[in-house]
Amino acid sequence: MNKKYFFAALALAFSASVFAEKGPVYISPNNDGVQDVLEVPLQIKEKRYVTEWSFTVKNEKGEVVRTIGNKEKRPEKLGLKKFFKQLVAPKTGVTIPETVVWNGVMDNGETAPDGTYYYSFSATDDNQNTASTREFVVIVDNTAPEIDLVQPSQDAKIFGEGAKSVLTIKQSGSLEDLWTGTFYDSVGVPVRVFKWTESEPLKFDWAGTDGNGVFVKDGVYSYRITATDRAGNVSAPAMISNIIYSAEKPAVNITLSGNRYFSPNGDGVNDAVLFNVKIPAPNQAKTGNKLVEWKVAIEDKNGNAIRTYSGTDNPPENIEFDGKTDSEQVAPEGTYYAKVTAKYLNGFEPDPLKSPVFTLDNTAPTATVTIKNSTFSPDGDGNLDLLEIAQATVSNSLSPVSDWTGTIFDLEGNVVKKFEFGSYLPEKLNWDGLDSKNILSKDGNYKYVLTANDAAGNSTKIESPHFALDTSKTELILTVSPAAFNPASASVKFVPVVKSGEVEHYSLEIHGENGELVWAQNAQKSLPSEIKWNGLASNGSRCADGSYSAKLSVKSKNGSEASASSQPFTIDSIAPSIEISVPYTVFSPDGDGNRDVVPVTVNSSYEEKWTAKIVDSKATVVKSYEWKGKVPNFEWDGTDDSGNKVVDGLYKIVFASVDSAENRADAEIAGLKVDKRETKAYVTADLEYFAPNGDGIADIQKFTVRTSVADGISEWKFAITSAEGKVVRQWTNEQSKDLPAVINWDGTDADGKVVEGVFTGNLSISYEKGNIVNAVSSAFICTVTPPQLSVKTAPRYFSPDNDGEDDDLYIQLKGNSTVPLKNWSFVVKDPENGKIFWSVNGKSTITERLVWDGRGNNGELVQSAMDYPYVFTATDTLGMTSTVEGKISVDVLVIRVGDVLKMAVPSIIFRSDAADFKTEDELKGGITLAQKTNNERVLKRIAEILNKFKNYTVTIEGHANNVSGTEAEETQDTVQYGKALKPLSQERAEFVKEQLKKNGVDSARLTAVGRGGSQPVVARSDKDNWWKNRRVEFILNK
Repeated sequence: MNKKYFFAALALAFSASVFAEKGPVYISPNNDGVQDVLEVPLQIKEKRYVTEWSFTVKNEKGEVVRTIGNKEKRPEKLGLKKFFKQLVAPKTGVTIPETVVWNGVMDNGETAPDGTYYYSFSATDDNQNTASTREFVVIVDNTAPEIDLVQPSQDAKIFGEGAKSVLTIKQSGSLEDLWTGTFYDSVGVPVRVFKWTESEPLKFDWAGTDGNGVFVKDGVYSYRITATDRAGNVSAPAMISNIIYSAEKPAVNITLSGNRYFSPNGDGVNDAVLFNVKIPAPNQAKTGNKLVEWKVAIEDKNGNAIRTYSGTDNPPENIEFDGKTDSEQVAPEGTYYAKVTAKYLNGFEPDPLKSPVFTLDNTAPTATVTIKNSTFSPDGDGNLDLLEIAQATVSNSLSPVSDWTGTIFDLEGNVVKKFEFGSYLPEKLNWDGLDSKNILSKDGNYKYVLTANDAAGNSTKIESPHFALDTSKTELILTVSPAAFNPASASVKFVPVVKSGEVEHYSLEIHGENGELVWAQNAQKSLPSEIKWNGLASNGSRCADGSYSAKLSVKSKNGSEASASSQPFTIDSIAPSIEISVPYTVFSPDGDGNRDVVPVTVNSSYEEKWTAKIVDSKATVVKSYEWKGKVPNFEWDGTDDSGNKVVDGLYKIVFASVDSAENRADAEIAGLKVDKRETKAYVTADLEYFAPNGDGIADIQKFTVRTSVADGISEWKFAITSAEGKVVRQWTNEQSKDLPAVINWDGTDADGKVVEGVFTGNLSISYEKGNIVNAVSSAFICTVTPPQLSVKTAPRYFSPDNDGEDDDLYIQLKGNSTVPLKNWSFVVKDPENGKIFWSVNGKSTITERLVWDGRGNNGELVQSAMDYPYVFTATDTLGMTSTVEGKISVDVLVIRVGDVLKMAVPSIIFRSDAADFKTEDELKGGITLAQKTNNERVLKRIAEILNKFKNYTVTIEGHANNVSGTEAEETQDTVQYGKALKPLSQERAEFVKEQLKKNGVDSARLTAVGRGGSQPVVARSDKDNWWKNRRVEFILNK
């Protein structure tokens, strides 16, 4: 409400009146409940009493378009007490209202057109002194701000990356004091506000930032623009929905190039660790984004930075860390990682990314070597046949060792025999004297050297004391190789060594571990250089797996005899065994906690060495494993030997083991798929609200589903969820294996019943690789309930006759609607022809309180004692309409016409061509019982009013409608028009007179006159309103 205060001292022509005006008042009489009326509080300070006042509104031409004046003081029925009290009471003036209200309606009943108007107030006292205020300005403005918001295509509404780094909002409209454009997230929270002051709404770009310049989260957003002008008019709703912001997120990366262990000791071997660095630097001219800061920090395990590389642009592709701190000191041994951070112009800061952990290790691996006996004689006599070497690592190195190697050297430095242990150094090593060709070494002195190189490049070399191989006292030696074999694919070889004499007979026997003879060979000839055995017993059967030994006996030509036994050897026909399994073959090592690793379950035999290699699709080994004994269960986290994440693709794990008998086992798990692709999903709801009532308007809610990765979905679920969290409808991969791009909901639950309320569409996707993605649509409303309306009016009988009592009808409108209203109207209809008499209407907001002065839209006042039907209608934006009907009962009106008070009552219904109230139950052609009852009520009310005017005589005039417009119809009975109008109206006036007498009106005050159709109130051409000519008027004469 606009309140302007008037202060006036009427004594000297209102010269001291003051208005606290700061500028024009704006109103918009459009019944939206906002600034609909001009409300002017009044205050008059006057020593005398005011006899008359008026509030006047003029247009720009100076023409009076509306006058609001004082109420008339009417005499009332006085008792004796009131009579004497009035004699001594001081004179009083007319009532001055506290507030004058102009609702924008002119005297002709029409709403004032947009424009500038001038209002003023004047008053007259009992001495006929008149004073007026100056004119003040009120501007009527029923024109809402205009907005044209261009709807982008759905593809254009997806932005945030590359060339689509901004969303362009194209809009235009009227010039207003303030336009406000707001972006909202999916739950309706404002994230960014744009304002245009004293301007049209301008085209602009949104880069996805909030009011603080911080980029919003990826998700679904909407944009709304609105303006409210000075008169309270609000622009029509304008919105862009389902805006998808997916920010450009340059992905930084850092990997180790090569070895993750290094030893910066200046020996030229692994003195530095090399990183491959990826810090994207967008082209600002093309994307609007650029790199503004980057940093690579080398940090220890506690997060302390020891070395920093940084800049603002041109990040390096490679960084070599030489083990020195920022102060050029060599960093302590230990584990470290490189951490990459970056900042971009668009505000995006990737999460700090750490490289694989690497190790700085300057300490060589150490071990001890102990020779048990300084001399041995591998002659098979069971005494010192083997050289026993004990060895052990002294401490665990920070870097692993994969090449422990033991070598037997002669004193000339020649390699006699080499033992490659790999990662596991055995605690005990036995040398049987055979060289690398399985030939017994010559008697002499030897040494054992243990060497190793760790992964950081540190090397070690441990030499044993010299030891001797001495077979000088042995006549016969029998060597055996290999120490184990599988008769199915190999044989064992025995090599005899005879020190003296010429053999003329020999015998070779093979005995089992219990001493039983399994095979023998005898020959009366010289001893061959070697004898092979295929593992078959003398009877041709294959010997069982186990430990065996050979005994050679010889007889020389000189008659001497000698024998020798070999070292034990083993028949082993059982290959290593391994069983492997994985619960899934697709995984995503992206750190989300879901399938970040692939667990490998292994059940293997115990072997000296098992290996596993992870191989990519190009047969390149990316990671290696080695175990001694049984292979444990393990997990592959998708990294290579350097700890870098492998590229997406297919991989296999290949297991292998070869035992001492050359039995081999191979197994593999193929088809392991690494998939680190980022998975995102969005769900958009097409409508803010919909009504599945089958009327063809917004019956279906359409959901659009977008995913960054469409393949590899194992399960999906889309649920319609209420605000309370209850799932009312659901779709899953059981209905459709493929995730649909569009899901339509008809508003029903699983039982086919329509559900109402606020809902969201909730999408859940599970990928084979382990990623789980959830997305929620914006909230929307499903309803089939039309607006709920109610009307209350007061007073019960409305009498707009300016007497100060019940002159205004107060109308309370209420409308509850689940969704916004499209329009509403309150229509009062003509009681006879049903045409619109008075109406108000609006759009989205219902005026809860209307005040009606009884004038129609054409300025005509309601008729006395009539029931005016009304219809209250509201339609929501979904097209659902509700209607409430009722009636407004008008009291008998006492209208001042000049100096005369008059009551015109068209609602008294007579029997056709008769002057009575006989009903159709009494005779044919009678009036209805309801009409008779209403007649009696009206006349009773007229009697009550007339008895308030005791000092007035009353002329009762009967009026009729002259259809033909001829005098003959007035004075002559005709077949066509019936009884003559003047005599008939006279009779009816007399009948009314008699009824008033019965209701207590003194007959001496009453005079009856029949006017016929001589004084019509509507033109003969206006057939719709002829009923107003048929009336009874009551003239009050002083």
